[in-house]
Amino acid sequence: MTDTVRAVLLFAAAAVVVVVVAGCARSVDGSPETGAVAGPATTSATTPAVTTAPKTTTTTSAPPSTTTTTTTSTPPPADPQAFAGTAAGSYYFTTPSTKFHCAILTGGDLPTAGCHGPMPASAPKVPGAGASGTAVTPNAIEVAGGRPGQFASAGDPRFYPLDGSAAPALSYGRVLQVNDLTCVVDEAAGVSCRSEAGHGFTLSDSAFRVW
Repeated sequence: MTDTVRAVLLFAAAAVVVVVVAGCARSVDGSPETGAVAGPATTSATTPAVTTAPKTTTTTSAPPSTTTTTTTSTPPPADPQAFAGTAAGSYYFTTPSTKFHCAILTGGDLPTAGCHGPMPASAPKVPGAGASGTAVTPNAIEVAGGRPGQFASAGDPRFYPLDGSAAPALSYGRVLQVNDLTCVVDEAAGVSCRSEAGHGFTLSDSAFRVW
């Protein structure tokens, strides 16, 4: 082999080595000769800020309650002596309207409380005074001893003062009690009298109850 041929072969081998080395360098860099290859896009996600509105708390204060206490006083009992008649054991009064004239009579054998006045239209007929076979409109109502309250026809008005004087009025709500008999006047219901035996009556000019 001549020196010329040997020199050509060495030159060719050196060129091959240079090409190989240059290719390795490019593969490590990752940038081809024809241009850069874009890698995968990286997106930076931005999380929007969350704004929380402040909570508003409304406190309602109820106005203080006002309690009104109504005290109803009970009238004191009536003094029987203020209603005493001339006969022993007799006590007379009228209702404030003066429609009814009443009495508590304790001087006899049968203590009685009763009233005269305008009887309601619904009051039952009773035997007439002195004519028991004739039914008449009653002119009195009474309760006596252990008997129930009842209407009566009195020929001699028993529940007016014997001397013809005007009896004092028994105020609404005041209780007149003599021995076992009690009477009271209510503005709406009328006059009521009862005995300790549990009997009595309530009377107005439009209604009544006996028991």
